[in-house]
Amino acid sequence: MHRTLIISSVIATTAAASGAAELYLQDFSTQGLGYSTSVAEFSDGGYDFFSQSAANSWNANVVYNGADGDYFAGMDLDGEGAGLPLALTTDTFNITNTTNLQFAIDLAEDDANDGNNDWDLGDFVSFSYQVDGGAWTNIFSAINDGSIFNSAAFLNGTEITDTFTTFTADLTGVTGSSLAIRIDWNLNSGDEDLAIDNIRITGETMAVVPLPPAAFAGLSLLGIMAARRRFRN
Repeated sequence: MHRTLIISSVIATTAAASGAAELYLQDFSTQGLGYSTSVAEFSDGGYDFFSQSAANSWNANVVYNGADGDYFAGMDLDGEGAGLPLALTTDTFNITNTTNLQFAIDLAEDDANDGNNDWDLGDFVSFSYQVDGGAWTNIFSAINDGSIFNSAAFLNGTEITDTFTTFTADLTGVTGSSLAIRIDWNLNSGDEDLAIDNIRITGETMAVVPLPPAAFAGLSLLGIMAARRRFRN
């Protein structure tokens, strides 16, 4: 009987971390670029707005310090008839072959004209992520301090001031092909507001590295030996 010996070659690879990298940045430099909103952006020129800063103006007494360009902000979001909560969602972006992801965002909250910050119990702005089009998972939320009325906004116990400050969270164990960020706003009164900027995702990229030629030679020899044993049997 004539027997044909077939030897299959296998390309083997390994993955190695190649250091931290910025995977995504939304700096709101252009209205509507790289993100979408659940309602059309708006501003009444006063204290009701939900918009990228360059696209609409609001009362000059609303001040966010330390901005490094344009940003996005919202105040009294049902003042123009919108149903709450409103949402801002980023476009999806690639996270293939990355690990140890970290979320960061710059936040500021305007000091009210009467000297009081006016977040009430039940007001919130929450931040979530979605992997590969799946369920949304909360990262953290800005809320009041537990008072019924007129509290400052806090995130993880830290007050959000009128100067942009960076808040971060580790997205432990998050892996996949694509990621999106959603921000849900539930602010329904005057002087309840939040400004956001520089949504960032960083992580370690995993470089796919081919095994060296010597490794292929070893694999081929093992394949030949195994094939000979099968042939003899």
